[in-house]
Amino acid sequence: MTGLLQRWLLALLLTTGAVGGAAADMRVLVVHEDSAVSRQVAELLGRDLGQMGWAVGEAIIGGERQLPQHQEYEQALVALGPRAFAVALRHANGKPVVAALVAQSSLDDLVPVIGDRWSAILLDQPTDRWINLIQTAFPGTQQVGMLVGPANQKGARLMERRLAERRLTLAIEPVSSAEEVVPALERLTPRMGLLLALPDPLAHNRNTVQPLLLTTYRAGIPVVAYSESYQQAGAVLALYSTMPQIVAQIVETLQQFQDSRNPPPALQSPRYFTIGVNTAVARSLGLSLPSAGELSGRLRNLGQ
Repeated sequence: MTGLLQRWLLALLLTTGAVGGAAADMRVLVVHEDSAVSRQVAELLGRDLGQMGWAVGEAIIGGERQLPQHQEYEQALVALGPRAFAVALRHANGKPVVAALVAQSSLDDLVPVIGDRWSAILLDQPTDRWINLIQTAFPGTQQVGMLVGPANQKGARLMERRLAERRLTLAIEPVSSAEEVVPALERLTPRMGLLLALPDPLAHNRNTVQPLLLTTYRAGIPVVAYSESYQQAGAVLALYSTMPQIVAQIVETLQQFQDSRNPPPALQSPRYFTIGVNTAVARSLGLSLPSAGELSGRLRNLGQ
């Protein structure tokens, strides 16, 4: 009996050591685009994974969209940005790939040609989260307006259906250039109580933000937008995920791949989010809004 017990204890120690070693030796290659946001997220991610005892490599892709020469020692890849995601998938060789900083619209051409060991954390906040925010902050508003470029037609139609289910209407104006933004806004003005600004490369960019905010402000129409910078520029409300929140979800997704019993879904909405309120603009528009903390708490209670 003593010999059997000794052999069992030895086997337990070896098994425990093997599992612990696998966790400590986890190696991740972070593939990212050469942009300020991607670099900052890569830095935060490398710091957090390093504190967990994981080895982290880095590869920056340029215009050639090829992975630079590196030692293929990683057990998983993280891709930051849609171009980095495409490159990481081509070099994964069956290893799991976790993508972030990608929008749903950027995946339309990519998803049909890739494998099954990947998970993309989308930039897009869930549709119901936006609607919950609108109804919580502006309970009397029934008409929502949106500017929509060619890339976001599908998302706009989904938003329209979901708003209709909540007894709200969506007025859409198409735009195909920066010059069309202000005229489109002027056509929307009689048909909306607020403007919902979702990510769209044609409707919302560095050339359109200021004229858009000036036009809506003069019309007394609040803007609900998708980024902190938009809020600081003059949007009344913003809903977005911060870099630390994105990094936290990346780490959790890597851990899910490590635990094969609970693989992550292929597409993930942001799990963590932040709400910003521009109190100065809200006050000048005569709006009395709940605080950012109150809005966040209400949305979390609603499961969003």
